[in-house]
Amino acid sequence: MRHIQSTVLYRWFNDVWNQDDENAIDRLLAADARAYGILREDQPRGPEGFKGFFREFRSQFHGIHVEVEDVISQDGVESARMTVTATHTETGKQVIFPGISMAYIQDGKIAQAWNSYDFLSMYQQLGQTLTPVP
Repeated sequence: MRHIQSTVLYRWFNDVWNQDDENAIDRLLAADARAYGILREDQPRGPEGFKGFFREFRSQFHGIHVEVEDVISQDGVESARMTVTATHTETGKQVIFPGISMAYIQDGKIAQAWNSYDFLSMYQQLGQTLTPVP
C-alpha cells in the first residue's frame, strides 16, 4: 500500500496550495530548482521564480484546492496525479481541471519538476476560446 501523504509532492500540493503557505516553497523547493511547464526558461529558478507564479495564480484564483489522487515514488523520482479546483476571482466561476507532475527529489526537496495541467479546459470553463494566430 502506498502512503502518498509521506511524499514530497503530496506535502508540496497540500502545504503550498491547500494551506496557502508561501513559506513551504522555501522548505520544499531546491534553491536552483526548475519547474518545467510552469515557468519560462528566462524566469528565475528556485523559490523566488516559483513565488512569482504562485502569487500571480493566487491573484487570479481563490479557494484553490489540489486533490492529490495518487503519487508514485521510486529511486528519487515522484509522480503525482491531481485535480485542481479553484474559483476565478474576476468572474466568480469555479474551474476544475486535472494535472500531473513528475519531480526529481534531492535532499528532501524538489530539484526539478515537469508539470502538465489541462489549462485549456480551465480557460474553456471560463468561457475563453483559442484564436489561431495568422
